[in-house]
Amino acid sequence: MILKTARFVSLLLTALATGVAFCHLLELPNKMALPASTWLEVQKVLYNGFGRIIGPAEYVALIATVVVLLLVRKRRTVFVLTLTAGLCIAVALIVWIRFVGPANLRVDTATSVPIDWMQVRDQWEYGHAARAVLFIVGLVALLLSMLADIPTSNTQSVR
Repeated sequence: MILKTARFVSLLLTALATGVAFCHLLELPNKMALPASTWLEVQKVLYNGFGRIIGPAEYVALIATVVVLLLVRKRRTVFVLTLTAGLCIAVALIVWIRFVGPANLRVDTATSVPIDWMQVRDQWEYGHAARAVLFIVGLVALLLSMLADIPTSNTQSVR
């Protein structure tokens, strides 16, 4: 029961984080073409509040994935796939702490367009692009780990 619950939480929260990260990736080409004042306004208005929801969800996804990892440690394939997922989530969080978070702080405290706004924009946009890739790989690894853990039997019929 603990494994099923941890897997459910891990998968659900990782999927939600992946969805948000993937949206940022899809927005990237159009946002890179925005003028400075529009980009800053979009950042301040559109993304206000994202961190209060998805931030904690990402940390709980990592914790749940580590719990799954501990519970499947004796099943090599499942362990390796779950470890891959956990590492991807952890690195995505590090990318946020190192790149996206500081860019967010610059945007949140800006009263006008920063002189180095293109650097801030690039740091935010490409940081999120990297996170999208990491979360997608992590989600795929979680899904594969669950599929690898399904017992197979030739005696069961498909209904």
